[in-house]
Amino acid sequence: MSKMSDMTEYHASAYRLPSGFEHCSKLKPVAEAATALDRVKAVVDVLYSPGGCPWDGKQTNKSLLKNLLEETYEYVDAVETHDRDNMREELGDVLLQSVFQARVCESDAEDPFGIDEVADRLVNKLITRHPHVFAADDVADSSDADGNGGEAASQPESPEAVLALWEKMKQQEKHRKSVLEGISRAQGALPRAAKVVSRISKSPNADRLFAAFDEPAAADAQRDDVHPQAANQSESSGDNSVEREKADAYADEILAVVRKARVDGIDIESALRNRLRDVEEKVALIESEINND
Repeated sequence: MSKMSDMTEYHASAYRLPSGFEHCSKLKPVAEAATALDRVKAVVDVLYSPGGCPWDGKQTNKSLLKNLLEETYEYVDAVETHDRDNMREELGDVLLQSVFQARVCESDAEDPFGIDEVADRLVNKLITRHPHVFAADDVADSSDADGNGGEAASQPESPEAVLALWEKMKQQEKHRKSVLEGISRAQGALPRAAKVVSRISKSPNADRLFAAFDEPAAADAQRDDVHPQAANQSESSGDNSVEREKADAYADEILAVVRKARVDGIDIESALRNRLRDVEEKVALIESEINND
């Protein structure tokens, strides 16, 4: 039986509660849910609501962030190691985090919203950011007839063109004044640097904007002029100009590698993760040899 037929057979089969839990009244909404996603929503609602799990009931959007990050990276690891069974498990955990976050949002007294609103907004975003796919039928017919369809009807000729259109629609929707607006400062420095380089690369003014990477000393001098007290505090705490120059030199080398990787089409964070995985396996092998000596 093919994998596709396996999927069809799975979806056609009726869901059953785990053995031994068939007579729990709290699970009635789960058993009666119309779809698999509705079952996830139902069980999360039971766990989070009064009478559910004491730990789940005390969680907040902020307290769940650590779990969201961990589950995301565990799924990434499963994909990169081609572990299909673990992908099933970890992707479910990522789904749980989305549904759980939305369930917590439902209980907010000032601005409540749930997973259904989140899903509908996602659908609308996917539609509006793909005007080349979802052009009106009359526009498409007109384009086919006279060969002069509008911008929305014209098909991008490459994946790169699609990404450029996505970024254009995104910037229009979010009314961004800067290509760097909206980049999270909560992520690590390396992925943030990669995001900054990626955003600038997609800008029509990329060449001029990349000049910001080439003159760190001028930027530092300007910052010290604006915040002289902060500069003095740095020097008094041992962060003198020589140490700062040395640190900036290392940082500039890293930024140069990130930019070169972008040009070569390399996902620098993924490459680093994979290389670290090789190193970790070698370390484990060496440790095993040492222990067997």
